[in-house]
Amino acid sequence: MRVLITGGAGRLGISACKRFLQDGFQVRVFDLDTERNRKSVKELGSQVEILWGDITQPDSVREALEGVDAVVHMAAILPPVAYEKPELASKVNVGGTQIVVDLLKEKGGRIPFVFTSSVAVFGPSPNATEPISPENNVPHPKGAYGETKFQAENLIKEAGIDYVILRLTATMYLAFGTSDLKRMFSVPLDNRIEFCHPDDTAVSILNAVKNFNAAKGKTLVISGGPDQRMLYKDMIRRILRVIGLPLPPARKFTKEPYYLDWYDTSKSEELLRFQRTTFADYLKDYSRGLTRQYSALFLPFMVYFVGPAFGKVIAFFM
Repeated sequence: MRVLITGGAGRLGISACKRFLQDGFQVRVFDLDTERNRKSVKELGSQVEILWGDITQPDSVREALEGVDAVVHMAAILPPVAYEKPELASKVNVGGTQIVVDLLKEKGGRIPFVFTSSVAVFGPSPNATEPISPENNVPHPKGAYGETKFQAENLIKEAGIDYVILRLTATMYLAFGTSDLKRMFSVPLDNRIEFCHPDDTAVSILNAVKNFNAAKGKTLVISGGPDQRMLYKDMIRRILRVIGLPLPPARKFTKEPYYLDWYDTSKSEELLRFQRTTFADYLKDYSRGLTRQYSALFLPFMVYFVGPAFGKVIAFFM
């Protein structure tokens, strides 16, 4: 079975590709031809078919769809670029999705189509007392990212094609780098957050294709489950503790409500069986990743020397 993964060279796209390959799928990656993307797909080896193109160009997308048995549509403009360039976000997230949908309709609309949306469509929910769910919470997206994802969801639902929509929570990656540190302050410290390991998110995408008939026509939230619920400050504190740094001063963090929250994932877990990994597992993976990237001495050096001596100063200037 051949699956097309648009945006397959992105961080989550690579994780999804690996899962499909491990499960015996033939994988075709469709993404922009950039230096970064060419470097990323090297992780996949020679097992995948790479097709460089532009999701906003119909001829390019038509070629990508030839001979595929399922489509996972992940190509999108993500934050913070989506907020900095809302017109580009609309062109890609809405216009690109419209092109894919129209071409699927030309093929009869019965090819399994999995769309990776976002919990950003719910919008901020600072007064929520119960977990958020598609059944009980009407979307009120705020900002270009959530708004364009919600528009894309609606055009998919109105198209008459077979689909599954996955509203993904924010995913933490093992390469928690400079750009991630900069975005760290965009979420209030007391914001509710539900962790989901990128491996689990990738499994949910795989199983949405494998169990497509059971999930067809549904909008499902993909997040870590009740055991992975915490406050944002607790999550960030534990991540920084791995490298021996304290939580930065509270005044550095925004007070503006963010779109992340706790979620009711009972239906998605029942259908897709993806919640396998914990936040504690992520922290272990993060530690191992740092050791591989730098050296076995890096973490002891940070935790026992840099952190105690300069930790507060570093956190202050983050």
